[in-house]
Parts: sequence; structure tokens; C-alpha cells
Amino acid sequence: MRLLIAALLLALVSPIPTRADLSRNQARKAIQTMAGWSLPGSAVRVESVNLSGNESAEVNAEIQAVFRLRLLEGHWQLREIRTGQDRWEQLEVIASAARVELPAGECDGRLQISTHLTTKRARCLVAALFGVTLPSDDVRIKEVSPFGLSLGSESSALVTALVQVDFRLTRDAQGWRVTEFKSGTRDWANVSDVPIAIDQVKRSAANEDLSTIAKALGDFRRDRGHFVVSDKESVLIDHLSPRYLTRIIRVDPWHRPYQYDGQQDRYSLRSLGPDGKPNTPDDITVSGP
Repeated sequence: MRLLIAALLLALVSPIPTRADLSRNQARKAIQTMAGWSLPGSAVRVESVNLSGNESAEVNAEIQAVFRLRLLEGHWQLREIRTGQDRWEQLEVIASAARVELPAGECDGRLQISTHLTTKRARCLVAALFGVTLPSDDVRIKEVSPFGLSLGSESSALVTALVQVDFRLTRDAQGWRVTEFKSGTRDWANVSDVPIAIDQVKRSAANEDLSTIAKALGDFRRDRGHFVVSDKESVLIDHLSPRYLTRIIRVDPWHRPYQYDGQQDRYSLRSLGPDGKPNTPDDITVSGP
């Protein structure tokens, strides 16, 4: 009895070693929030976890990815991927930030071109994006929207795909996080700096948009003798299009409306930037004259 009591007391006062294990639940949560994303828990199913030391691991998981596709000049193209509730990211922006090229035309040579988006074509497009050579169970189509979603004059569709992806995770003071991912025949890609790079790409696009609108405003003033007087960007674009502005520019790269405040002799244009709040350091502004 004395030995039992002594053993219990020793257990109580002895420090409990911190576990370096990475559970499947921890891995799933890290993948859900990688690169600033916010995927639902149901979108990530962890298949295996392999630790390589106390601070790193490789994880294989099945990701449920939702894509927006558009029919452009008779060809279906993957355009956006859902990164969270009501959050979408353009694949071109992600590719530019990650310095990779998107596949183009791979499926047109294999399948008969059709304006009807079949499951076979959707699978080919997703497989090409992830570098998966078909036939393969690494890409499966769960759902193709039965009706095209009208976006202006373009046909569009939603596709839900299940994709096998490998991840590398590292552990720091904040916990486990995804640092790299790999799919199909593609090399390991670093995702740590992707959110910052995406914002840089978007800032560049916003500056280009605002410069285009500012030039149109200058042309308008030369013809009319004054700038567009309004506090709404929608009114501004209606005045400038199509004579002074050949393309409609309504929202910034963060999918928020541009801001405009114009008087007869001056104006200011603004994007609220990544944080979506006015008059903060990340705002992008152009004013004139």
C-alpha cells in the first residue's frame, strides 16, 4: 500500500511531457485554415499522418473543392475556387502569387468540345489543375450544377470535386500549420507566403483599375469642363461608360465596391484594401487633379 501511495504521489508531482504528436483533428484544422482560407470541417478528410521529428509531418488528405467555371469562346475554364463561406478567390490571382502557370487547353484535345459541361470534362479540368493524370481516383467529381448560372453574356457552372492532396506541416509557437502542398505530378509548392503575395497581386490590380478610371475622368473633364459630381462610384461609371471607359469597373480585387467622391474641380478614388475598412493604412487611393 505504501508503495502504491508513493507511486501516485510521484505521478502527481512529476511533469507531464508535452506531446509532439499531430492528431488527425489537428491536421484537419491546420488544412482548413491554410493560406488564410476558412474551409468547413466537412471539406477536409485526413487519410494519413506521418511525423518526421517533433516539428514536422506529412499529411495526405481528401479535399472537397468547389469551383466556379465559365464558358468562354466555346471553352469551359476553371475561374474561381471557394476559400470560405461566401469567399471566392480567382485562380489566376493564386497562380500569379505562387508564380505558377495555369493549365490551358489540355482537355480540348482529349474531349469533344461542347457547350454542355459534362462530368467527364469537369473531371479533366480539375485533374489538369492539380497535375493528376487520368484515369485516377485522386480526382472525383461529386457534383456539377445542373443549370448554367448566368453571368452577363457568359454561361457558368459550379463544380464540387474531391481531390487527394499531400501537405507538409510544421509546428511553431502557435501550433501546427501548413507550409507546403503537393498533388499529382506537381512539385511541392510553398504556401506560407501566398496570402501576402496574393494581396500584392491584388494591390497592383487595384492600382491599375484606379489609374484607368482616373484617365477616363481626365478625358471626361476635357470634354465637359468638370469632373463627375457624385459620391457614388456606380454613378461615376455610368457617366464614363462606354465613351470614356471601355470596360465596366465596379468592384476592387477584394470584391468590394470602389469608393468615389467627386466635385466639379476635384475627385478622389479609393479601394478599401485587404481589411475592407475606410481610412486605414492599407487603402489604395488616387485623387486629382
